[in-house]
Amino acid sequence: MFFSSARAQSAILSERTLAAFKQGANMANTRDREDVKVQIANGGPSLAVIGCGYWGSKHIRVSCDIRDARMSMAVDPRPDRLEYIRSQYPSVAVSRDIGAVLNNPSIDGVIVATPVETHFELARAVLQAGKHALVEKPLAMTSAQCRELNAIAEQSKRVLMVGHTFEYHPAVGVMRQMIQSGSLGELYYIDSRRLNLGLYRQDANVLWDLAPHDLSIIFCLLEEVPQTIGAWGCAHVLPNVEDVVYAKMGFKSGPTAHVHVSWLDPVKVRQITIVGSDAMLVFDDVQPSEKVRVYQKRFRPRIDGDSYADFQSAYHHGDVHIPAISSSEPLKLEVLDFVNAIMTGERPRADAMHGLRVVEALEAASACLRLKHKHRSNGKDQRIFRRRNMPAGGPEIAVA
Repeated sequence: MFFSSARAQSAILSERTLAAFKQGANMANTRDREDVKVQIANGGPSLAVIGCGYWGSKHIRVSCDIRDARMSMAVDPRPDRLEYIRSQYPSVAVSRDIGAVLNNPSIDGVIVATPVETHFELARAVLQAGKHALVEKPLAMTSAQCRELNAIAEQSKRVLMVGHTFEYHPAVGVMRQMIQSGSLGELYYIDSRRLNLGLYRQDANVLWDLAPHDLSIIFCLLEEVPQTIGAWGCAHVLPNVEDVVYAKMGFKSGPTAHVHVSWLDPVKVRQITIVGSDAMLVFDDVQPSEKVRVYQKRFRPRIDGDSYADFQSAYHHGDVHIPAISSSEPLKLEVLDFVNAIMTGERPRADAMHGLRVVEALEAASACLRLKHKHRSNGKDQRIFRRRNMPAGGPEIAVA
């Protein structure tokens, strides 16, 4: 349902959400889809970007390269960012007023690339103004907000998509195919590490800043959500802002997954290891090429008798296989999927439900971190959260 007064809503956003946007805008918010078939005629959808920081400027760049979509407008409260966009992309109109997008009937889709605390209100305003929305990760600050946004999108028949860029990474597609084909054998565990020195933020801890990438990759690979989540973390520099977090997840199908994220590490690491009974795989996104390596390594014990004395090690060291990975840019594939969804009505790969499942996991992990702070003084063990079977209204996470 369209907004009855988008201009009135713009005023509300200017006083409340835009204030938060301004406060966090100077902090850095430091995937072509291979199977997307874009069915677009000349004069395709007109796009706008709200937020011209690190990710927003990237969205403008890739959108300008999409032949059958038009990047029409960019909005940001900072004059210097608008001046940069104007100098790099003269065909893109710029404005400091969100109402310039909400009240413009020619704009079809809006990309929201602002600080996370503004995602919900901005995305809601975009959808209620009758426009399609692509919201950078995470979709919102709570699962309740994600469900509300999804309900608005369903009711208004508008596309709601989340910027889980790595779901469009060609390497993730290759890894998913290998898991589904059984070439790794029985899946034992997935280990994901996303580490570097900074960038520190005050509006979110390292879990909410970096882990959405890893969670979206793991859920995409396994095609399921975790049954249990445990998390441990420390705030070394800023009070109550964890800069190092470890999380462990258990899945119904058997494998476990471990996520390690840090702003306080000397070396930039972007690595995922997948261990199976027949082979092992490493995805190293820092490498400029040969990002995925498959190791024909495994361990299968041999027991020739009835006791441990008859146990014999059986290690197998085989070849290393480097699969060919497309060089297509994941972010461009993501925007192509958004454009395709607008034009055809198909659900995008990283739809609102994908955004919801990641935020649910972040909420559960955050609850574990809060419990740890609460019980630190009396030495109680870290709690683990378990998922209950719940109706369609959304799964709950409860203390085990």
